Order: sequence, then structure tokens, then C-alpha cells
Amino acid sequence: MSQFITMNKFKIMLLLLFVANTVQAKEDKEAYQDCIFQYVTGTEEPSVSLMLTNACKKLYIDNFMLEEKEANYNQCLLDNLQSSKNKVASLKVKQACDQKHRSFFN
Repeated sequence: MSQFITMNKFKIMLLLLFVANTVQAKEDKEAYQDCIFQYVTGTEEPSVSLMLTNACKKLYIDNFMLEEKEANYNQCLLDNLQSSKNKVASLKVKQACDQKHRSFFN
């Protein structure tokens, strides 16, 4: 009986966690547009524009169940790619953000 009660408590906690994440993860089209204006406008390299657009989309549109590491990675791209002038430098910045925020060792 005790194990049954513990299992039900566990299920309820999972449900509450799911609901809490759902409430927090909302599409914010205005913030997405502001992100595009702030970070994508003026970029010269097409691949950088695409990476920045994707980062904005992950943070403000497709953010359902977005983990903190992933959010930090996308913000790193936004903060450091905007002034990149060539593809090689952009890929190095992307790699550094990846290692800093997605590495198993962090």
C-alpha cells in the first residue's frame, strides 16, 4: 500500500512539473521579432543570419521544454555572432558556445 501511495505522489509531481513547464514555455512573437531586430539586422554573412534567426526562434518560439544549457547556448550565439564577418570565424564562435554550454564537463 505504501508503495502505491509513493507511486501516485510521483505521478502527481511529474504532472505538476509538466504543467509548470508548459506555463513557462510560451510563444513570444514580440520578443522573437525584437530579437531579430537586435541581432540579425545588419549581419553580412548569410550563415550567421541563419544561426542568429534559429537562436531567436529557439528562445522565443520553439522554447517548449528548453533546457537552461540550451537557452544559454543560444544566448551565447546571439551575444557573440552578431559582429562576425566570415563563415570560418562564425563556426569558431559556434564551436566555443557549444563547448561552453553543451559540454558534458560543464
